Amino acid sequence: MRAVCHIVVVTVALLGMSFPGSHVPRAAAGQTSPAVSPASSEEPDTAIERIRMTETQGGKRLWEVEADRAKLFEDKGKAILTQVVDPVRIVIYNGDETLTSFAQKVVVDLKTKDLELIGNVRSESSQGTKIFTELVTWSAGKRQITTDAPVVIEKEGYQIRGKGMVADTGLERLTVRERIASEITLSRKREQGQ
Repeated sequence: MRAVCHIVVVTVALLGMSFPGSHVPRAAAGQTSPAVSPASSEEPDTAIERIRMTETQGGKRLWEVEADRAKLFEDKGKAILTQVVDPVRIVIYNGDETLTSFAQKVVVDLKTKDLELIGNVRSESSQGTKIFTELVTWSAGKRQITTDAPVVIEKEGYQIRGKGMVADTGLERLTVRERIASEITLSRKREQGQ
């Protein structure tokens, strides 16, 4: 039986909407339209301020994303969520455990429900494991996090640095691919007692 997935979008303000064949007013010369960033060469189908998206499957939450701004590109099946003031916040659910992440930008594949976190990515599992990198991809199908970028992993005084990583959603099982270096920091109490 095929699982049904739903996305719930809660918005505070719409910046602009356009549909195929409709006309979108342009800003006057020298002004930037709030629905389109100056660097964007394509107009989104919908632009939204203050968005929260929740992905569910079989009544259970898979993930939630909150962002200052979102652009929906229906023909590409993508939503691009960006930081204006606050970083984009992503919570991925795995039973009772969570992985909370922050990034400057998140690309949501509306078909596969995969997430790509871009720019100053910080993640922490409910078990206390933290990762820091510039680019992370979360596969909804594999329930797996991957990166090819340099990564720092921290937990309870241990720090691992490397390049490339594959991990489960809870960051309990992970593999660093190359250039691995580790460091152990003992707390002051342990150092003084030894």
